[in-house]
Amino acid sequence: MKRNLVLLFCIAISTCLNAQNVSEDMKVRNGSDVTKSLPYAERFRYDTFRDGKVFFRNGRIVNAKLNYSIAHGEIQFIDPKNDTLILNDKIFMDKITIDADTFFYYQHHGHVRKIAGYKQVSLAEKQLLGTIGKERNAAYNQFSATTAISTYSTLTNNAGQQEYEGGSDRLLLKRRSAYYFLDKNRDIYTATKGNLLKVFPRHKKALTEYFKSNKVEFNDPKAIVRALEYASRL
Repeated sequence: MKRNLVLLFCIAISTCLNAQNVSEDMKVRNGSDVTKSLPYAERFRYDTFRDGKVFFRNGRIVNAKLNYSIAHGEIQFIDPKNDTLILNDKIFMDKITIDADTFFYYQHHGHVRKIAGYKQVSLAEKQLLGTIGKERNAAYNQFSATTAISTYSTLTNNAGQQEYEGGSDRLLLKRRSAYYFLDKNRDIYTATKGNLLKVFPRHKKALTEYFKSNKVEFNDPKAIVRALEYASRL
């Protein structure tokens, strides 16, 4: 079946959400370009493109109007023709700042935003859109929901681009966040129990005991921060 490219660098991570919680603004026709179907507030982190700085590894700094596209999972900029474009040469960039936020680029993850920093590790967040189900096209152009949806799903090709199967169904989307650890070398790890132990290899025993006494949900930033604060004190 022919597939249509609609998103870049979206990541599929399971989480419990019900399709009934999706607003009308987050329903798009299967195969459509969500960057054109969704309202501005659902597609970008900031309410407008803001003054930002792009820091290159060679020391060059470029000022630009920037915003984070949730649909693409990347920073976009406004060019002199007032067109909205994705940044080129991202592998040569050290970091990007927009207001007080700092973003780092990873080839298979897109841009992630640093939200907390510790001696050995930083915590980063990536906002994205996940597919949580679909509505089937019934008679007279009416749509009816399929079975209850409890997990996110995406379909990503080898280029990191998300695809949807063609058809007349309507997709149900939800805005969400994924979390990552950035070690002292700025290598990236998905926020999990195993990766926390990997980032703090000298404290595996103490952290294993911590996990026995503390339930850490790695989709809850407050719980992740508490675990990182404990690990950083060891």
